[in-house]
Amino acid sequence: ATDGCGTPTVSSSDGSVSTNGCNRSQTRTWTARDFCGNTSTASRTVTWVVDLTPPVLTTGGTTTNLGCNPSAGDINNALGTATATDGCGTPTVSSSDGNVTTDGCNRSQTRTWTARDFCGNTSTASRTVTWVVDLTAPVLTTGGTTTNLGCNPSAGDINNALGTATATDGCGTPTVSSSDGAVSTNGCNRSQTRTWTARDFCGNTSTASRT
Repeated sequence: ATDGCGTPTVSSSDGSVSTNGCNRSQTRTWTARDFCGNTSTASRTVTWVVDLTPPVLTTGGTTTNLGCNPSAGDINNALGTATATDGCGTPTVSSSDGNVTTDGCNRSQTRTWTARDFCGNTSTASRTVTWVVDLTAPVLTTGGTTTNLGCNPSAGDINNALGTATATDGCGTPTVSSSDGAVSTNGCNRSQTRTWTARDFCGNTSTASRT
């Protein structure tokens, strides 16, 4: 402070901190008094934000297990979206997708979100989805005692000749079912066919038969 008649004295006082949600403010007031008791005042107010709490993230998607051979859109919808809330305003939300992880026919991918509030507090959340890639049908192998039974075989001989089948699949153990056709007659000659169907986890099928 300056004064035309000498050097005034200056004193100051701080007001209390005002709170409005996360916002804070405080005012400092100065008083200058000259030798004759004349006074003048001036003040300065500062504002700031108090926020030490990170945002709260909420994730969601269609499912976490997509089953077999999903489309890119199915995978994206399953990884889903996220929203964030914060006590001091609206945070920003960003996301990043990890690489697709492969384990045989199994696949997985993780989407991670980061929410950041005005004061730089952050929180993260992630969502992982899994699926199977299998477009290949099982391989069926058939076998029996013979394909020409000669004369007057028993029912057991016919069954053993029609035989059995096994199936293999690159993504697991398929199920195998069989059905026997009717016995065909041509004079004294007879024939019968047994047909097997192998089905894998993803619904791919293959068939084989033995007559």
